[in-house]
Amino acid sequence: MKVLVALRICGCIFGLSLFLTGCQEEKRLEEAPRPVRVVIAEPAVIGEEVAQTGEIRAHIETDLAFRIPGRIATRSVDVGANVAKGQVLAVLDPNDVQNEVRIAEAEVRSAEAAEEFARSGLERQRMLFDKQFVARARVDEAAANWRAANARLNVAKTGLLTARNKLSYTELRAPDAAIVSAVMVNTGQVIDAGQLAFKLASTQERDAVFNVSERLYTSVVSDVKVEVALVSDPKIKVIGSIRDVSPTADAATRTYRVRIALPQTPPAMTLGATVTGRLLLPGKALFTLPASSLTSQDGKPAVFIVQPSDHTLVRKPVVVTRFTATQALVESGLTEGDAVVTAGVSKLRTGQKVVYDAAEVSQ
Repeated sequence: MKVLVALRICGCIFGLSLFLTGCQEEKRLEEAPRPVRVVIAEPAVIGEEVAQTGEIRAHIETDLAFRIPGRIATRSVDVGANVAKGQVLAVLDPNDVQNEVRIAEAEVRSAEAAEEFARSGLERQRMLFDKQFVARARVDEAAANWRAANARLNVAKTGLLTARNKLSYTELRAPDAAIVSAVMVNTGQVIDAGQLAFKLASTQERDAVFNVSERLYTSVVSDVKVEVALVSDPKIKVIGSIRDVSPTADAATRTYRVRIALPQTPPAMTLGATVTGRLLLPGKALFTLPASSLTSQDGKPAVFIVQPSDHTLVRKPVVVTRFTATQALVESGLTEGDAVVTAGVSKLRTGQKVVYDAAEVSQ
């Protein structure tokens, strides 16, 4: 029993000793502020250079198809061929359409004969009416017959014109000078009207096409100039301007397509060549801090600020626009003149007293 009492007394003495030691340590910490390094927050207007990879495409890319169904009789071009305006690319078997033209021509000749006969009958009835050999009703009847015959002749002529146009549709011609970028038909193949046959890329103008993020899409002004250079030879470059921008984002990549017009495109920038576009975004006031300044608060970026009144620490949430290898560019959350702690932030806490050498403070 005496031994148990003695052990309890010893435990109380030991606990009291630890408590007194902790109090002394806390008092010592309060009496000795922690030395820190700080930087004075000063905003500066900083522009951002953006580089994006894209490719060279024709300004005008045309999908060609036959306007009527049929069987491919001949195909005269392959992928990569340079074609002139009006050049025949492929021809459908014209036999059936030629027969339609012959039928339409025969109908026109028949209608012409009927119209001539009706016109002669009208003239004869008018002559007899003038001599008072027939009644007025006979003249009106002859006039109606002639008008009907004339209408049938006009319909036949229109049908012939349609048949001849259809015969011309058996030839698929290039609408302009271009390069054949794709071929989807072969000789002997039966196709439907409107079925894609060729893809043509115009040789007159070329664009650089990029897929950009939403941030870049919303921050670039419409009159910005873009430097476009070949990836294989960066010395070959040209300055272009935005031609058009897609109004909606791609469903899969969530990027926006931007086309840059390239005046006097260098010959080395061939269709499909990979290029890099560079532009400088408009600058805005940012605070440049060492990356080591950042800590977190509720999972968001924050920094420690030294209160000038009592040299205690305050944690401030900040909005970081972007990072470099060694710096963080802060858009908001700081005030000009704030003393931001730049080192050892993981071991600091809010309300802690600190001290720094004003002579070593950088801006």
